[in-house]
Amino acid sequence: MSLTPQMIRSRLRSRAVGRRILCVGSVDSTNDLAWAEALKGAEHGLAVFAEEQRKGRGRMGRQWFAPKGSSILCSVVLRPEIGVERVPLVTAIAALAAADAVDEIAETDSRIRFPNDVYVVHGKIAGVLVESRFTSSRPDFFVVGIGINGNVGMDEFPRGLSATSMMVEYGDEVNLAKAARSLLEALDRWTDELTGSLRPIRRAWRERSAILGQAVRVREGGKTYAGVVEDLDPIEGLEVRLAAGPVRHFRGEHVEHLELA
Repeated sequence: MSLTPQMIRSRLRSRAVGRRILCVGSVDSTNDLAWAEALKGAEHGLAVFAEEQRKGRGRMGRQWFAPKGSSILCSVVLRPEIGVERVPLVTAIAALAAADAVDEIAETDSRIRFPNDVYVVHGKIAGVLVESRFTSSRPDFFVVGIGINGNVGMDEFPRGLSATSMMVEYGDEVNLAKAARSLLEALDRWTDELTGSLRPIRRAWRERSAILGQAVRVREGGKTYAGVVEDLDPIEGLEVRLAAGPVRHFRGEHVEHLELA
Protein backbone atom coordinates (compact mmCIF):
# COMPACT_ATOMS: atom_id res chain seq x y z
CA MET A 1 0.00 0.00 0.00
CA SER A 2 1.52 3.32 -1.08
CA LEU A 3 0.85 6.02 1.48
CA THR A 4 0.24 9.60 0.34
CA PRO A 5 0.04 12.81 2.41
CA GLN A 6 -3.61 13.14 1.40
CA MET A 7 -4.49 9.65 2.64
CA ILE A 8 -2.84 10.26 6.01
CA ARG A 9 -4.18 13.79 6.51
CA SER A 10 -7.74 12.68 5.79
CA ARG A 11 -9.49 12.78 9.20
CA LEU A 12 -6.16 13.40 10.97
CA ARG A 13 -6.82 14.97 14.36
CA SER A 14 -3.58 16.42 15.66
CA ARG A 15 -2.47 19.89 16.66
CA ALA A 16 1.11 19.98 15.35
CA VAL A 17 2.50 16.54 14.53
CA GLY A 18 1.69 15.75 10.90
CA ARG A 19 0.79 19.29 9.93
CA ARG A 20 3.24 18.72 7.06
CA ILE A 21 3.76 15.19 5.68
CA LEU A 22 6.25 13.84 3.17
CA CYS A 23 5.80 10.39 1.63
CA VAL A 24 8.63 8.81 -0.35
CA GLY A 25 9.27 5.46 -2.01
CA SER A 26 12.66 3.96 -1.30
CA VAL A 27 15.10 5.81 0.96
CA ASP A 28 18.21 4.90 2.91
CA SER A 29 16.61 6.02 6.18
CA THR A 30 13.60 8.16 7.07
CA ASN A 31 15.65 9.53 9.97
CA ASP A 32 18.31 10.75 7.53
CA LEU A 33 15.71 12.45 5.35
CA ALA A 34 13.96 14.06 8.34
CA TRP A 35 17.35 15.15 9.68
CA ALA A 36 18.18 16.87 6.38
CA GLU A 37 14.79 18.63 6.42
CA ALA A 38 15.31 19.73 10.03
CA LEU A 39 18.71 21.23 9.19
CA LYS A 40 16.98 23.23 6.45
CA GLY A 41 14.54 24.60 9.05
CA ALA A 42 11.65 22.12 8.86
CA GLU A 43 8.89 22.96 11.30
CA HIS A 44 7.97 21.13 14.48
CA GLY A 45 5.83 18.13 13.59
CA LEU A 46 7.08 17.40 10.07
CA ALA A 47 6.45 13.69 9.41
CA VAL A 48 8.32 11.63 6.82
CA PHE A 49 6.98 8.24 5.68
CA ALA A 50 8.68 5.75 3.37
CA GLU A 51 7.57 2.55 1.65
CA GLU A 52 11.04 1.09 2.05
CA GLN A 53 14.28 1.78 3.91
CA ARG A 54 17.44 0.46 2.31
CA LYS A 55 19.48 1.10 5.44
CA GLY A 56 16.87 1.29 8.17
CA ARG A 57 18.48 1.24 11.57
CA GLY A 58 17.67 0.90 15.23
CA ARG A 59 19.61 1.57 18.41
CA MET A 60 23.30 0.56 18.51
CA GLY A 61 23.36 0.36 14.70
CA ARG A 62 21.00 -2.62 14.44
CA GLN A 63 19.11 -3.23 11.18
CA TRP A 64 15.32 -2.79 10.88
CA PHE A 65 13.51 -5.36 8.72
CA ALA A 66 10.39 -4.41 6.73
CA PRO A 67 9.39 -5.58 3.23
CA LYS A 68 8.57 -2.74 0.82
CA GLY A 69 5.11 -1.25 1.31
CA SER A 70 4.31 -3.44 4.29
CA SER A 71 4.82 -1.29 7.35
CA ILE A 72 4.88 2.10 9.04
CA LEU A 73 8.35 3.60 8.56
CA CYS A 74 8.16 7.11 9.93
CA SER A 75 10.37 9.89 11.25
CA VAL A 76 9.09 13.08 12.85
CA VAL A 77 10.91 16.35 13.55
CA LEU A 78 10.17 17.62 17.06
CA ARG A 79 11.23 20.97 18.47
CA PRO A 80 9.90 20.94 22.05
CA GLU A 81 11.20 23.59 24.41
CA ILE A 82 12.65 21.34 27.09
CA GLY A 83 15.80 21.24 29.17
CA VAL A 84 18.51 18.64 28.77
CA GLU A 85 17.27 16.72 31.83
CA ARG A 86 14.07 15.83 29.94
CA VAL A 87 15.79 14.50 26.82
CA PRO A 88 15.26 10.80 27.76
CA LEU A 89 11.51 11.46 27.84
CA VAL A 90 11.45 11.88 24.05
CA THR A 91 12.25 8.19 23.56
CA ALA A 92 9.64 7.35 26.22
CA ILE A 93 6.82 9.29 24.52
CA ALA A 94 7.75 7.85 21.12
CA ALA A 95 7.48 4.32 22.51
CA LEU A 96 4.19 5.19 24.20
CA ALA A 97 2.83 6.63 20.95
CA ALA A 98 3.83 3.51 19.02
CA ALA A 99 2.22 1.30 21.67
CA ASP A 100 -0.99 3.35 21.59
CA ALA A 101 -1.17 3.11 17.79
CA VAL A 102 -0.53 -0.63 17.75
CA ASP A 103 -3.24 -1.25 20.34
CA GLU A 104 -5.78 0.90 18.49
CA ILE A 105 -5.21 -0.75 15.12
CA ALA A 106 -4.42 -4.35 16.08
CA GLU A 107 -6.54 -4.53 19.26
CA THR A 108 -3.57 -5.70 21.31
CA ASP A 109 -2.27 -5.01 24.80
CA SER A 110 1.29 -3.97 24.02
CA ARG A 111 4.16 -3.47 26.42
CA ILE A 112 7.41 -1.51 26.28
CA ARG A 113 10.68 -3.32 26.74
CA PHE A 114 13.21 -0.84 28.12
CA PRO A 115 14.09 1.51 26.67
CA ASN A 116 12.47 1.69 23.22
CA ASP A 117 10.94 -1.55 21.91
CA VAL A 118 7.23 -2.37 21.80
CA TYR A 119 6.24 -6.01 22.32
CA VAL A 120 3.03 -8.01 22.21
CA VAL A 121 2.49 -11.68 23.07
CA HIS A 122 4.14 -13.03 19.91
CA GLY A 123 7.19 -10.75 19.85
CA LYS A 124 8.50 -7.33 18.90
CA ILE A 125 6.08 -5.24 16.87
CA ALA A 126 7.61 -1.74 16.92
CA GLY A 127 10.82 0.09 17.68
CA VAL A 128 12.03 3.64 18.22
CA LEU A 129 15.23 5.51 17.38
CA VAL A 130 15.59 9.11 18.59
CA GLU A 131 18.42 11.36 17.41
CA SER A 132 19.01 14.94 18.54
CA ARG A 133 21.16 18.01 17.97
CA PHE A 134 22.31 20.46 20.62
CA THR A 135 23.30 24.02 19.75
CA SER A 136 23.68 25.16 23.36
CA SER A 137 22.72 23.72 26.72
CA ARG A 138 19.26 22.90 25.28
CA PRO A 139 18.34 20.51 22.47
CA ASP A 140 17.72 22.27 19.16
CA PHE A 141 15.58 19.52 17.66
CA PHE A 142 14.86 15.78 17.72
CA VAL A 143 14.30 13.34 14.90
CA VAL A 144 12.01 10.60 16.18
CA GLY A 145 12.11 7.45 14.08
CA ILE A 146 9.37 4.87 14.59
CA GLY A 147 8.96 1.57 12.79
CA ILE A 148 5.81 -0.54 13.20
CA ASN A 149 5.44 -3.93 11.54
CA GLY A 150 2.25 -3.72 9.51
CA ASN A 151 1.12 -6.26 6.90
CA VAL A 152 3.94 -8.76 7.34
CA GLY A 153 3.31 -12.50 7.61
CA MET A 154 5.15 -14.57 10.20
CA ASP A 155 6.87 -16.53 7.42
CA GLU A 156 8.35 -13.31 6.01
CA PHE A 157 10.46 -12.47 9.05
CA PRO A 158 14.08 -13.63 9.03
CA ARG A 159 14.63 -16.89 10.90
CA GLY A 160 15.51 -16.34 14.53
CA LEU A 161 13.92 -12.89 14.70
CA SER A 162 11.39 -12.68 17.54
CA ALA A 163 8.95 -10.38 15.76
CA THR A 164 5.29 -10.07 14.84
CA SER A 165 3.08 -7.59 13.01
CA MET A 166 -0.23 -5.81 13.32
CA MET A 167 -1.65 -8.10 10.62
CA VAL A 168 -0.63 -11.22 12.53
CA GLU A 169 -2.06 -9.93 15.80
CA TYR A 170 -5.27 -8.59 14.26
CA GLY A 171 -5.81 -11.63 12.06
CA ASP A 172 -6.27 -9.65 8.85
CA GLU A 173 -4.60 -6.92 6.80
CA VAL A 174 -4.64 -3.51 8.46
CA ASN A 175 -5.16 -0.08 6.91
CA LEU A 176 -1.71 1.54 6.96
CA ALA A 177 -3.08 5.06 6.41
CA LYS A 178 -5.28 4.64 9.48
CA ALA A 179 -2.29 3.30 11.42
CA ALA A 180 -0.19 6.28 10.34
CA ARG A 181 -2.90 8.68 11.54
CA SER A 182 -3.18 6.86 14.84
CA LEU A 183 0.58 7.11 15.35
CA LEU A 184 0.74 10.84 14.55
CA GLU A 185 -2.21 11.62 16.81
CA ALA A 186 -0.71 9.65 19.70
CA LEU A 187 2.68 11.31 19.25
CA ASP A 188 0.97 14.70 19.15
CA ARG A 189 -0.77 14.00 22.47
CA TRP A 190 2.35 12.71 24.18
CA THR A 191 4.54 15.55 22.87
CA ASP A 192 2.24 18.00 24.64
CA GLU A 193 3.14 16.25 27.93
CA LEU A 194 6.88 16.95 27.56
CA THR A 195 6.67 20.48 28.92
CA GLY A 196 4.32 19.82 31.81
CA SER A 197 4.36 17.56 34.84
CA LEU A 198 6.46 14.44 34.43
CA ARG A 199 3.92 12.30 36.26
CA PRO A 200 1.70 11.25 33.28
CA ILE A 201 4.65 10.08 31.15
CA ARG A 202 6.37 8.32 34.04
CA ARG A 203 3.18 6.59 35.14
CA ALA A 204 2.14 5.43 31.67
CA TRP A 205 5.65 4.25 30.80
CA ARG A 206 5.92 2.27 34.03
CA GLU A 207 2.44 0.75 33.61
CA ARG A 208 3.32 -0.40 30.09
CA SER A 209 6.60 -1.98 31.15
CA ALA A 210 7.25 -5.50 29.91
CA ILE A 211 10.07 -6.13 32.36
CA LEU A 212 9.07 -4.72 35.77
CA GLY A 213 9.55 -7.55 38.28
CA GLN A 214 11.07 -9.79 35.61
CA ALA A 215 14.44 -11.54 35.56
CA VAL A 216 16.61 -9.95 32.87
CA ARG A 217 20.08 -9.89 31.38
CA VAL A 218 21.44 -6.42 30.68
CA ARG A 219 24.53 -5.70 28.60
CA GLU A 220 26.36 -2.46 29.33
CA GLY A 221 29.93 -1.55 28.48
CA GLY A 222 30.49 -4.97 26.96
CA LYS A 223 29.55 -6.75 30.20
CA THR A 224 26.36 -8.69 30.92
CA TYR A 225 24.55 -8.44 34.25
CA ALA A 226 21.73 -10.74 35.44
CA GLY A 227 19.09 -9.79 37.97
CA VAL A 228 15.49 -8.80 38.63
CA VAL A 229 14.05 -5.39 37.69
CA GLU A 230 12.85 -3.75 40.89
CA ASP A 231 11.96 -0.37 39.41
CA LEU A 232 12.35 1.70 36.27
CA ASP A 233 11.92 5.27 35.10
CA PRO A 234 12.34 6.92 31.66
CA ILE A 235 14.86 9.40 33.10
CA GLU A 236 16.56 7.49 35.92
CA GLY A 237 16.70 4.18 34.05
CA LEU A 238 16.59 0.64 35.43
CA GLU A 239 17.02 -0.48 39.01
CA VAL A 240 18.11 -4.12 38.94
CA ARG A 241 18.70 -6.41 41.91
CA LEU A 242 21.67 -8.41 40.68
CA ALA A 243 21.89 -12.14 41.23
CA ALA A 244 24.90 -11.46 43.46
CA GLY A 245 22.79 -9.26 45.73
CA PRO A 246 23.51 -5.53 45.20
CA VAL A 247 21.25 -3.14 43.27
CA ARG A 248 22.69 -1.65 40.09
CA HIS A 249 21.30 1.26 38.06
CA PHE A 250 21.37 1.29 34.25
CA ARG A 251 20.74 4.43 32.21
CA GLY A 252 18.77 3.83 29.02
CA GLU A 253 21.33 5.45 26.74
CA HIS A 254 24.05 3.12 28.05
CA VAL A 255 22.15 -0.16 27.70
CA GLU A 256 23.46 -2.10 24.69
CA HIS A 257 21.04 -5.00 24.94
CA LEU A 258 18.35 -6.27 27.29
CA GLU A 259 16.56 -9.61 27.27
CA LEU A 260 14.35 -11.59 29.58
CA ALA A 261 16.35 -14.23 31.44
